[in-house]
Amino acid sequence: MASPSATTQSSSFDFNHHSHRRFNPLTHSWVLCSPHRTQRPWQGKQEDDDLSKRPSYDPSCYLYYTDTFVFENDFPAVQQNQPVLLHDNSQDENPLLQVESVRGQCHVICFSPQHDKTLADMTEPEIVPVIDAWISIYKAMQQQDHINHDIPQETAVELENMATYRQRYHRCMLCDYVKTETDADRKAKAGGSALPLSPVTTGMSETHSFSHTPGTRPLTGSDPTPPTTPTSTNFPSAKAVPSATATKIIPDGSRIVCENASFICLVPFWATWPFETMVLSRAHLARLSDLTNAQKQDLANILRRITCRYDNLFRCSFPYSMGVHQAPANDDASHQKLSHLHLHFYPPLLRSATVKKFLVGFELLGQSQRDLTPEQAAKRLADCSETHYKSAV
Repeated sequence: MASPSATTQSSSFDFNHHSHRRFNPLTHSWVLCSPHRTQRPWQGKQEDDDLSKRPSYDPSCYLYYTDTFVFENDFPAVQQNQPVLLHDNSQDENPLLQVESVRGQCHVICFSPQHDKTLADMTEPEIVPVIDAWISIYKAMQQQDHINHDIPQETAVELENMATYRQRYHRCMLCDYVKTETDADRKAKAGGSALPLSPVTTGMSETHSFSHTPGTRPLTGSDPTPPTTPTSTNFPSAKAVPSATATKIIPDGSRIVCENASFICLVPFWATWPFETMVLSRAHLARLSDLTNAQKQDLANILRRITCRYDNLFRCSFPYSMGVHQAPANDDASHQKLSHLHLHFYPPLLRSATVKKFLVGFELLGQSQRDLTPEQAAKRLADCSETHYKSAV
């Protein structure tokens, strides 16, 4: 399929002005680019800089901690202890009405005891303990037979019930998709073998701003995930970056936002959200626990830099959902080769601090659509300073 860097353009077609669609190899879906829409005369309200000062601690908070703090979610999306779903084998299974039980754990990671701090406000030494917490949970889940996927996620949004400040947290959802027995499974067991479960990465989001880590056991068959949710940690090539993967994703470097010795932050060629980015490890790493101390420092560096650029883009505390895709927690050796560590940032802001993108109409019924091309979005982010706008006041 043609690409802007490989296609010979006619004199009448311009990728920066004419509609076209791009293929996402991670989701096997397409996104429609409509760059001509950016020429509309009204681009949305332009707000003043958000210079509001939020308290560093809310006295009504019932948690007390002095460092990065991890605890289990009291009301998780998946539960550790629940009955097994038994199927009625006396009736033929309806392929259109399938159901499976799901087990798992959800952990919450509070980044900092200061409630007003986001990753963009934190120093790199302050971010490293957050990465260590992700790794600790992943390693713990490797000891759980029923856990297969560990997906650290962060959602940065304004909390409706906390009008005075914005609290940052991260979710770790550790899910085990429990595979129920089918006729094929029973036949395989009768023959002395067990059918393998195909690994699929799944994720969740939550309207808060800490961190949550999900983990799942593999799903069988295809996963009906939304077009913005990757369904595999596998890149087109499992070789090291940039020798294969990065050079294919960014052949001319036009979508790079920032980089360091260990990581590249870029706007994907197939990005759906206006300022969506991906963080790729240069070396072939399957999981966060493969990081060396130097690579952890570099990951903290790239996280601080991209989140600072986000805040500086519209000079506000920039909302986003961020997730880590890594190898499943089981010991399948094939995952070491096929899985390539990467992070996704999905921010909803479109043209200003208050104008957001919504997936509506054609996007829900047809395919995702964006106005800015990924190259234009990357340039705007790359032009942003890495000194936070509030610090420059």
